[in-house]
Amino acid sequence: MTSLLLSLLTALQMLSSFMHYVVNDYQPIDSLYGCFRGENTMGADERGVRTNADLSMVAAFMGRYAKEQVTLPQGITWEQLDTISLKSLRYAVATHKAVRKRVCKDGRYWGSVSVKDHQWESSLWAMSVAYSAFFQWDRLPQSLKDDIHTLLKAECNYELQRTIPTGYIGDTKAEENGWEVDVLAATLGLFPADSLAPQWFERMRAFAINSYSHPSDASNRMVIDPWYDNKTVADLYKGPNLYPDWTLQNHNFFHTSYQNVVIQELGEAALALRLFQGSNPRWHSNALLHNCDSVAKNVLNWLTLPDGEQAMPNGNDWSLYLYDQVTSYSTLACMLGDRDALMFEQQALQQIALRQRLTKDGSWLLHPDVGARRMGVEAHRVMMTWLMHHVFPTDGLKPSTWSDFAQRYAKAKWFPCQNIVRTLTKDYFACFSFSKGLKSFTGYMEPLKGYDLWEGNLIVPYRHYNTGNIIGWYETSKKDKDGKVVRMKPNARLLGEPKVRLYGNYFSAEAQLLENDSSLLRHFTLLSTPKGLLYNDTVKVLRHVTIDKDKTGMLAISNDPFAGLWRSEYYQKITGKDKASVKGLLNVEAKGGSMRVGDESIDNSINTLKLYPYGGKARRKHEIKYLAK
Repeated sequence: MTSLLLSLLTALQMLSSFMHYVVNDYQPIDSLYGCFRGENTMGADERGVRTNADLSMVAAFMGRYAKEQVTLPQGITWEQLDTISLKSLRYAVATHKAVRKRVCKDGRYWGSVSVKDHQWESSLWAMSVAYSAFFQWDRLPQSLKDDIHTLLKAECNYELQRTIPTGYIGDTKAEENGWEVDVLAATLGLFPADSLAPQWFERMRAFAINSYSHPSDASNRMVIDPWYDNKTVADLYKGPNLYPDWTLQNHNFFHTSYQNVVIQELGEAALALRLFQGSNPRWHSNALLHNCDSVAKNVLNWLTLPDGEQAMPNGNDWSLYLYDQVTSYSTLACMLGDRDALMFEQQALQQIALRQRLTKDGSWLLHPDVGARRMGVEAHRVMMTWLMHHVFPTDGLKPSTWSDFAQRYAKAKWFPCQNIVRTLTKDYFACFSFSKGLKSFTGYMEPLKGYDLWEGNLIVPYRHYNTGNIIGWYETSKKDKDGKVVRMKPNARLLGEPKVRLYGNYFSAEAQLLENDSSLLRHFTLLSTPKGLLYNDTVKVLRHVTIDKDKTGMLAISNDPFAGLWRSEYYQKITGKDKASVKGLLNVEAKGGSMRVGDESIDNSINTLKLYPYGGKARRKHEIKYLAK
C-alpha cells in the first residue's frame, strides 16, 4: 500500500473514531428532529448552527462513503449514524429563515435571505447543509429536498443583491468572500438547472476572483473561462484583499491559518461542483483557484515546517497545532498537482492522527477552545481531504522530499507588508515579527536537526500582551499620588522603524521599543547564525518605576502530551544557572542568567511551560543564545 493510500485510509479511520464523539454529542428532539450540542445548543448563531451543520455533514459522509471501508467504534451502528445525520439535517433546514418550520431555542431563525435580513457566515453553514444533503440525497423525501432548494436559493439570491467587499488592511475580506463562493458552488452543483443558475455562476466567479484578490489583478487580462465567455480577471476584480507581498491580515494581524484557509474554501467550491454534478459538469470555472498557487509560493511555503505545520510569527487567536491547513494542501495537490503540498498533506494527516490518539472519545484535541464547534471544523477538514482525493486522485504525483523543499526555500525572507523576517537552515527555522496590526513584537524558533514527528512543535508561538517569545517583557509598578502601588501595563511600541538586513540564509534585526507606558526604552538586536539565534539588548529606565519581574528572553515550551511530556527530563538537563538544554534539541545560554522554568498554563489549547533565562531577576542588559544542537 502506498503512503498516500495509507494516509487516506488513516483519514477514514480517524473519522470513524470520531463517531464516538459525534454520537455522544447528539441530542434527540422528537420523531423528526435532532441536533448536536455546542456552546449554544439549538441556537441561531455560529455557536449553534455551525456546530450542528458540520457534525451532521460528517455523520452523513460516513454513511455514504465509509461503510465498506472501516469499522465503527464498539456500540455504534451505521443505522444510528443514518438517523443522526437525517434528523440533524432536518433541524438545520427547518430553522432557516427561508423555510421557517421550526424556531431555534432563542425564538429566532438563522440565515440570509436579503440585504435587509442577512447573517454573517450563514453561507458557510449553508454549504455544510448542502454537503450533508448531497450525501443523503437518495433517501431524502421530496418535501425535504424542496426545503433544501428553498434554503440554498435564498442564500444565493442574497449574494446577488449584496456588494462584494474588499480591503486588506487589518481585516481582509478574503476568507469571507471565500465562503460566499462555497454556497454558490454547492447550490449550482445540487440544482444546476435552476433558472437563476447563470446569475449564481457569474456571482460565484466574481466572489472567487475577489477572495485572494491582489493589486496585480487590476491589469490581468487573462480570460477566465474561454468555454463560457470572454471576461478577464480585471473585468471581475473589485479591489485587493491581499497586500502587495501576497500576505493578508485578519482580526488585525497576520497568521498562517487565515492566510491559507481561502485555498481550502475555493477548493471545496470546486469539489462541490464536480462531486455534485459528476464527471461532465454543466458549471465549472477556472476562477475557483484564483491566485492560490501564488499565495502558496510567495507566502505559505516560506513558513511551512517539516511536519506540515505552518509557523505563526504573531501567535494565533484559536487552538494551536490543529493542522487544519490539511485541506488547503489537498486542494493544491489534487487540483494543481503541487508535489510540496502532497508531502505536507501526508505529514499533517499523520500529526492529526497522533493527536487524536491522545483522547478517549475520538475528539481531535484535549483542550478545545470552542468545544464541539472546533471538533466539527476539524472533522470537516479531514473529511474534505479524503473527498479531494476521491474526486481528484493524485495517481502518479510523487510528493517532494523535505531536503529538496528546504533547499528551494533556504534563503532568509522579509515580508515587508507585515514586517516579518524568517530563516530556514538545515538545523532550525526561526522567525520574528514587528507587526503593525496588533503591534506584536515576538518570534520563535524550531530546531530541525535529527527531526522526528514527535519532537516538532517544541517552541509554542506564544504572544503575551503584545510581546512574547524572545523579547519577553518586564512587569513593573509605581506609586500614584496617594502612595498606592499601581501595576503598569507591559505594552510595547516601536520607536522609529526596525532595521532588518538579509545575508543569504540569515538575517539581522535591530529596533527600539518603548515599553510599560513608555517608562522603559529597550534597544535590541536579533541575529540568526548557522548555529542559532543571538539576542542582546540594553534597557533604560526613563522615569521612576519598580521592576518587579524581568521576563526577557522567555520561551514558551510545549508540555502538552501531543509533544511528549518532558518536564522531568528538562530539569535534569539544566547544566548551570546560565545554561539549559530543552529535550536535547535546543540549548539556551544566557550571560549572567539564572534559568527558571514554570508558569505552567494552557495557552491556545496547548499545555505550556515558560523558560525564563534570567529567572525574573531584574537586569538592564541581556545576552542570550538559542542554539539548535
